[in-house]
Amino acid sequence: MTTALHRALRGGPVSDSLISLSPIDVQAATAEALPMVASALADAFVDDPVFRWLVPRGVRRPARLRTMFLVEMEQYVVPCGGTVWTTAGHDGAVSEMPPGAWEMPKSFTGGQALRWARAFGRRLPRAMEVQRAMQERHLREPHFYVRTVGVRTALQGQGVGSRLMQRTLERADSAGLPAYIEASTQRSAALYARLGFEHVEMLVLPKGGPPVWLMRRPARPASPGEA
Repeated sequence: MTTALHRALRGGPVSDSLISLSPIDVQAATAEALPMVASALADAFVDDPVFRWLVPRGVRRPARLRTMFLVEMEQYVVPCGGTVWTTAGHDGAVSEMPPGAWEMPKSFTGGQALRWARAFGRRLPRAMEVQRAMQERHLREPHFYVRTVGVRTALQGQGVGSRLMQRTLERADSAGLPAYIEASTQRSAALYARLGFEHVEMLVLPKGGPPVWLMRRPARPASPGEA
């Protein structure tokens, strides 16, 4: 839905962060690792403008964000064929949806719906409206969707987010397909542009919500040495 890569790359020139990265072990998260991944994402997004608007600080925002990210991965990302890329220490993650699988399921069981309600409380209808608005404006051509990317606050500024993103971007390039992402701030949109994403349009969320920048990255052809 939104992203925190701008904080993951904070602390130095973007070009340096993208080029001079220390080795990071990126792997697909197992089902057992998802609670730890959810904790890292909650930490990354605790001050994100979209989630500040959806989950006010006075209602145990970190705990609710952990619940939300865990439910999203368990009930949407993984069942719909997506991949959660994470580090060996589960300190950050990218949720990637493959072509044709970006739409969230239209209905959930009673137990599944209850878990969403625990995450958003009385703001659940607002969260549903946001999801509908974003799906209506979502890229329609075949693409890889970067649903979420975030890194724990303590590790931000070390290039972890860009390393996690590379798995999805490489897959998109290999398939000759674009990648799509939603940026929650102008700063993050500018940083995604450094990764090759191009601005499509700005979506102002309903009910007085903050803006979200919709971005598309064209597939990059393989270099002569990679072909």
